Amino acid sequence: MTPVPIHFQIEERSFDLSLLPATARQPRTPAFRQAVTTYYRKAYASLGGTVEVEFQEGTISVTWRAAEAERDPLAGIIGLLQAGNYAAARPMLETLLTLQPDDLQVLYNLGMVYSDEGRLDDARRLLRRATEVAPNHANAFVALGVAALRANDLEEGENALRKAVALAPANPYAQRTLGTLLSMKGEVRDGIAALRLAVRQAPHDPIALLSLAQALMEANIATHRFEADGLLRQVLDLAPHGEIAEKAKHGRRRLAQQGFREAGGDTLRMDAVMYCVDGLKKFAGLSQAELAPILMELAALGQKGLPVNDANQKYQLRTLPGEYSALHLVCLLHVGIKQFNPSQGSGFDVEQEYAAAVERYRHSSSLPS
Repeated sequence: MTPVPIHFQIEERSFDLSLLPATARQPRTPAFRQAVTTYYRKAYASLGGTVEVEFQEGTISVTWRAAEAERDPLAGIIGLLQAGNYAAARPMLETLLTLQPDDLQVLYNLGMVYSDEGRLDDARRLLRRATEVAPNHANAFVALGVAALRANDLEEGENALRKAVALAPANPYAQRTLGTLLSMKGEVRDGIAALRLAVRQAPHDPIALLSLAQALMEANIATHRFEADGLLRQVLDLAPHGEIAEKAKHGRRRLAQQGFREAGGDTLRMDAVMYCVDGLKKFAGLSQAELAPILMELAALGQKGLPVNDANQKYQLRTLPGEYSALHLVCLLHVGIKQFNPSQGSGFDVEQEYAAAVERYRHSSSLPS
């Protein structure tokens, strides 16, 4: 039996103009309509069959017809989703939903599209229906839990994720999301337990590793400092760039700060004071143009996360002679930033040590030579 064609309509003014060449973004013009036709034909080329695009009274009508009697249109649509082409896949899924309102894969995939796009009420409606159609489909419950979490409905999110974990205890994404939600609720111990399971099941998942590190730090940053830092280092090995990497670097800076203050107790860290004095001496008389490349190199090292509590590891710089510990580099960065703007700093809590260093430096500079 020949499958029913997939047909949908949108207004010309609603079409995402960023998908078109800059010279063809004026609706109702021949260039616009030609570019839209080309876009849809290319977008659905992987599905095979034919694509018809028609324009009438400001409306775009798109019809896809399969070339083979047994062709499953959903397989091609899922390919579009995997390629991140939501703009092409969404209207086809919406049309399939009208034809097959209880199809699990349509409900599930369109629900996840809506969730990713922030249409959380629509996403939850479809994903709830998916769990009713297939009450043993663990991934549908995971997707519902994620959408509820995004909507800050922790009750629905927890119910859905606990159901997912009950159905599929070895599903690391269910465990990871449940652990994150429990941590958000303040149930940190249970959250850590779920996240440990997620890491055990998916040891190379940077999100699970990051989430566990964050939960451990939330529970007790001093107690879990070394374990959390090890997890964050793994995150940076697996995902050295992007948002996840930035969160891992931020976590490592927090841990370094914690260890730094633990070592000094309530007193000044005199090693940091002397490193700041050294920075004041090194940078004295330098213009901002001369200081800028030094700060750029120091900042680049700092972004990677410097182990300020390890006095044995040494670093060399292209812009300054000598060898430096990580704490020495952080203090130099702090001093250098202060030369540009006294109201700013490195973000590392050495302000007390810097103030003490300034006093020492001024006093030594005022003494007769």
